[in-house]
Amino acid sequence: MDVKMYSLRERNGCVYQEVSESQDDDYLYCEKCQNFFIDSCAVHGPPTFVKDSAVDKGHPHRSALTLPPGLRIGPSCIPEAGLGVWNEAADLPMGLHFGPYEGHIAEDEEAAKSRYSWLIAKGRNCYEYVDGKGKSWANWMRYVNCARDDGEQNLVAFQYRRQIFYRTCRVMGPGCELLVSYEDEYGQELGSKWKRACGQER
Repeated sequence: MDVKMYSLRERNGCVYQEVSESQDDDYLYCEKCQNFFIDSCAVHGPPTFVKDSAVDKGHPHRSALTLPPGLRIGPSCIPEAGLGVWNEAADLPMGLHFGPYEGHIAEDEEAAKSRYSWLIAKGRNCYEYVDGKGKSWANWMRYVNCARDDGEQNLVAFQYRRQIFYRTCRVMGPGCELLVSYEDEYGQELGSKWKRACGQER
């Protein structure tokens, strides 16, 4: 798998003053240390983010074409779930980051009904949705199915700087389907506001 590292902190010169105080979603999590950190783990260094294959938004098959090398889209092992995403290359290490999840951004409750949407907390009682239903705007992450239990979960969904990412929470060998659930902090933030539909056909 072609794993590329890039910094999510890169910014062009700004003429405004940025608030330096860290927000709740500025933190990342080290699966090895089991500790939160900003930018770089003190023990294991900066996290590795896997870049999507570049495809312009609006392409009718964009979602499938953004799949990083070493992964494939095929029938899920979950009954009636449709398609899923499988690892075909070498082992995927624990703590690898995929994302961000892409799609249309909406604030209306209609987006919450989509089987492909994640809720993003923007502040106290302020939310928006990223909806990956439209294949010409979404990326490959729309095809990742939800794990039915902790035993088969190998990805954790979490919010980072107002975007949704997936992190590997165990080593995944070739022939393993990627299956996601959300981290506890994300679930606590959402409370009873909304819960993503799982196990439905992709």
